[in-house]
Amino acid sequence: MRPAARKRKQIFMTTATGQVRLAPTALDAATSARVISVVILFLVVLAAVELTTNETFYVYHPAVLGNERVSSAEVITASQLEGLHVLWLQPEHVVASLRANLPELRAAFVWCSLPAECTIQVEERRPAFEWKQGQTRTWIDAEGIVFPARGQSPGLPVVGVAPNVTVLLPGQLANSGLVSAMLALAGALPEVKSYRFTAEHGIEFSDPRGNWPVYLGVGPDVAARVAMWKSLSASLASRNVKPKFVDVHYANAPFYGK
Repeated sequence: MRPAARKRKQIFMTTATGQVRLAPTALDAATSARVISVVILFLVVLAAVELTTNETFYVYHPAVLGNERVSSAEVITASQLEGLHVLWLQPEHVVASLRANLPELRAAFVWCSLPAECTIQVEERRPAFEWKQGQTRTWIDAEGIVFPARGQSPGLPVVGVAPNVTVLLPGQLANSGLVSAMLALAGALPEVKSYRFTAEHGIEFSDPRGNWPVYLGVGPDVAARVAMWKSLSASLASRNVKPKFVDVHYANAPFYGK
């Protein structure tokens, strides 16, 4: 006697037009799709949790390249990069932080690779002359940016500043006339390394023939003023005249005090 055939479970779905029988294969496919979706969502959440909590993806001890006077520790601190998650890192914000906190940096770049290997490349400013006011020393570069003096720089012209002159602070921009004058003097008077600056006379230095002050002022035509001073100085020496000062603030109208 043949065994009775197993009845397959019939599944119906009620619709507006009546009942529709669902094939088992269609139901299995729908169930499998839901299971797969849940599994994928679980794996995504798990990966996200791992990515945001795993210490491997946080930046520690980034490498620093290109620095000479500024220490690597200072660069790292100023970058505010250490302890930051690599996915939250925005290079332009890191560069802005470096430029704001370390005015002695002319340029900075940052790049990272996974999991969290970061490198900071910097370019330091080169001082054109030193600005010394009392015991406060700052350096100024060819762009006029004021930044802290670090150590010594042999051969760098030093400008001693009168007490009544406004203090120049790191990060500020020096007067363009002052900067252009000092850059011109580096070529016109390379042997002079010591200058003074007053509100009344601008840039001045001591004449090597008699140690009297030579007033140069500021501005772009300093080379012409230096040429006039040399001519006038030679004329005075030939006549054995020792002035109290020589003023070549205006190259076409120099004068001296007796």
